[in-house]
Order: sequence, then structure tokens, then C-alpha cells
Amino acid sequence: MKNIFEIMKEFGLEVPEDKQKDFEKVMLENYKTISDYDVQTKKLESAEDKVKTLTESLDKFKDVDVDKLNEDIGTLKKQLEDRDKELADQLAERDFMDTLKESVHAAKGKDTEKIIRLLDVEALKTSKNQKEDIAAAIKAMAEDDVTKGMFHTDEPEKTGTANVIGGITGSGSGGMDAQMRVVMGLPPAETKGE
Repeated sequence: MKNIFEIMKEFGLEVPEDKQKDFEKVMLENYKTISDYDVQTKKLESAEDKVKTLTESLDKFKDVDVDKLNEDIGTLKKQLEDRDKELADQLAERDFMDTLKESVHAAKGKDTEKIIRLLDVEALKTSKNQKEDIAAAIKAMAEDDVTKGMFHTDEPEKTGTANVIGGITGSGSGGMDAQMRVVMGLPPAETKGE
């Protein structure tokens, strides 16, 4: 790019050297170079593109009913909240039922589903101390004469043998067979080898 003074010289105009600085200052205040012009042109084009894009984006919404849109957004938010609550309720129900089943199993319940049906499930759901209240309710069932048969007990196993007629013989002083013979007035049974 040529200097302004060289260009003026080509046209027969010359600025004395002592005035060149003042002339250059006045020129820069009033005129810009082509490179400055190109930068400003690019900025303007960019701004115009942005305005065009924004206008096109806004045109998509020109027929939109804002109140209806806000209503739809509110409805969607409510649906999301309802769904979240429903999922939380389902998880709480699953956890509650797992706690019930584990408690029945720990109490050696024979039929878990039947025992759960006999419990006041709604009262236990609203309990503040669910685990303790469930355990207490199941313990009460295991100790109640009416429902204790629904639980396995730790009774000692009976030893001995049974015959088809139903008599039980066992170890000890003569067993049941010997006692029955005494009650009937019969002599003791003969044992082999005597």
C-alpha cells in the first residue's frame, strides 16, 4: 500500500515536511484506510447475518399463542411431577413389601403371602418405625394360638420308629410297646436271643 504523500507527489501535490505530521493527523481523523473499511464491512455483514437468522427464528413463533404455550409447559411439568411421584410410590411399595417378606422369612413363616394378607398392611405402611412395627406384628402372630401354626417352631424332633399299625417304639425303658402291654395286662414281649 502506498503512502498518502507518495500518492500526492504522483499528482504533483507536495506537503512540506514540517506540515506532514499535522496533515497525517487530520487525514486519520477524517478518513480510514481500505483495510479498516474491509474490517468494518465484515462486521456489518456479520451483524446483518445475525439479524436475518434472528428474524427467521422469531418468524417461527409469530403465530404461537404464548398463553397456550405457557399452559402446555405447565401441563408437561405437572405430568413429570406426577410421574416422579408415581415412581417414588412404586419404589416405596417395593421396599415395603421386601421388608415384609424378609421379616416373615426371619420369623420362619411357612406361607409368606398368607401371613402378609393377615397383617394390617395399611397401618404398617404409615408407621414411622416400619421395620420394628412389622417385626412386632409378625412376632405377635407367631405367638398367637390361632396363627402360630403358620410359623415353623424349634420343637425337638421325635425319635423312634413307627409301624404301619401306628405304634411308635423308641429307646428308653421298654418303649411304647412295653407300656401298652402293661396297660393291657399282657406279659412283656419276648425278645430274640433270650
